[in-house]
Amino acid sequence: MIRLKIFYVLCFTFFITQSYAQTDANKTHKIESKVFNKERRVKVFLPERYQRDTISKFAVVYILDAQSDRIWNLAKGNIGYMVDNYSIMPMIAVGIVSDSRGSEFDPENSDLHKHFKEEVFPLIESHYRVDHFRAVVGHSWGGAFIGNTIFSEHRELFNGYIGISPSFGDSDNVIEKHAKRLLESNTTFGKYLYFSFGTVGRREAEFGNFVKNIDQLIKTNPNASLAWNMHHIQDVDHWQIVGPSFCSGLLYMSRNYFADQSTIEGFAKGNSDLKNQLTEFNASKASTFGYVHRASPAYLNFTANDFRDLENYDTALELYNLALEQDPDNVKVHVNISDIYDKIGDRENAKSSFNHTLKLLHEQRSNLGNNYFKNIKEWIEERLASYN
Repeated sequence: MIRLKIFYVLCFTFFITQSYAQTDANKTHKIESKVFNKERRVKVFLPERYQRDTISKFAVVYILDAQSDRIWNLAKGNIGYMVDNYSIMPMIAVGIVSDSRGSEFDPENSDLHKHFKEEVFPLIESHYRVDHFRAVVGHSWGGAFIGNTIFSEHRELFNGYIGISPSFGDSDNVIEKHAKRLLESNTTFGKYLYFSFGTVGRREAEFGNFVKNIDQLIKTNPNASLAWNMHHIQDVDHWQIVGPSFCSGLLYMSRNYFADQSTIEGFAKGNSDLKNQLTEFNASKASTFGYVHRASPAYLNFTANDFRDLENYDTALELYNLALEQDPDNVKVHVNISDIYDKIGDRENAKSSFNHTLKLLHEQRSNLGNNYFKNIKEWIEERLASYN
């Protein structure tokens, strides 16, 4: 079985016209921006999972500095890898191409906020199968935009904020002042916030102090509506930090809204009913943060397979049955349930399950690969014959 992994990659370094440079996975749109009074480009990356799953809605993560191929390619590679391997909740990537990042990310300038709200969001929501969850990722001066946005009147633009080695070095410490005011007044955020910094070089020493100041403000003014994650990464500088921060930021953000395999494993160690724990998790996240991603039948089946392979059959069966609550005739889930009954020697349930699965297999043959149909059919018939 493929197990969940994190792939850390180090990286150095509303008027819409016809799209260009199109592939199934990569698209670029042009916008005649009224905010900036010129043409702007917006890049879009669709993971394979988006193209295989033609029904589900996906979250959106907006990547700042997509004018840099290094940043954009890193974002696409890691999002594609993690989404397609069920490591994070389903999401697509949207790249923001900036002509003048210094002025656009300046805390005193709100043009980019207006561009997002009035031009970019409508474009993405009208062209792609997305839900209402939005995250934004920025590095360095882009990380300052993250802090400036969440600690301002623009914080409702996004649900999740990921700042990588944020350059908070303005002379007036505007971002810290805004953060202090909002935290001391016990503002309801309903947001996820991640800041990272490294240990190598002048920039990380300087920017790390700003992140630590934010951390101290949050500790002094605890706020249950702000899911805060400070990630201090050893032995990396301002450029090396981008890869590992990108992966960990998306992973921890996803885990705030999604009961993934790690969370489920933690639930399985307790004595409480797994279904109730998942229900309580989903209800709590939806209430606190206004969003939750509920595990799909495919994900529950994927995770249950690992419990089965570890011979934790009770937990595996719970997860398979939860998958069937959403998709009662999912033949692949029924195959796995039959396999467990066979493995534990429950011949009565195994025989009944195999017969039902064989019926579903024939009914759904046109939707299954020929090899899958042939191999599973032969295996079921062999197991049923062994019971006679």
